[in-house]
Amino acid sequence: MMIEVNNLTKKYGKSTIVDDFSHSFCEGKVYGIMGENGAGKSTLFRCIAGIESYDGTVVIGENCQVGYMNDTPFFYSYVTGMEHIEFCLRAKGKTVSREAINKLNEKFALPLDKYASRYSLGMKKRLMLMALMLQDNDVVIMDEPFNGIDLAGTIVLRQWLKELKTKGKCVILSSHIISAISDICDEITYIHKGKVVADFSGMSADSIEHHILEEYLSAGD
Repeated sequence: MMIEVNNLTKKYGKSTIVDDFSHSFCEGKVYGIMGENGAGKSTLFRCIAGIESYDGTVVIGENCQVGYMNDTPFFYSYVTGMEHIEFCLRAKGKTVSREAINKLNEKFALPLDKYASRYSLGMKKRLMLMALMLQDNDVVIMDEPFNGIDLAGTIVLRQWLKELKTKGKCVILSSHIISAISDICDEITYIHKGKVVADFSGMSADSIEHHILEEYLSAGD
């Protein structure tokens, strides 16, 4: 067991954003968290990653390093792609190797000497993904990694997810794009209005879509 979440609840004032979430996350698996915009996915991930306070417990395995990629790219002005990656590696206590960075960049083809804030959206997402890959974490949490990413980034991301599984890593990712995760994730949890309401593990994308439309969206609930 890499992460054990029990009764995690997050409120902003009187509004409950995440309602009593419990789940076990193990090594060698990819977990998908689905839900509409505003369902609580991003808040849940920030709580698990330790960025926000919450009620309940999140127990992370001993010596388990957790990497987190948020859904919205942000880069400071006048910071190059290379400088951003080096900063992310130093923040995790990792050795900075220009050789390793440049080798990985053969897949991403990013202008690392240019300011990251001036990249296109697809390039920004690739840079975030590249920095995360180089950190070599035990658990990887990614919020909407397929959203806004370009074709090259999508290919590399899918290959990396399969590689992480074979290495015994744990991946937790969110998406509202059903086809993007239905064939990758070992377990798929559906959150509706902050609460877990369904498990779609082992179901096809068409079956998931039909179930969601019939049970949760058709009545506007």
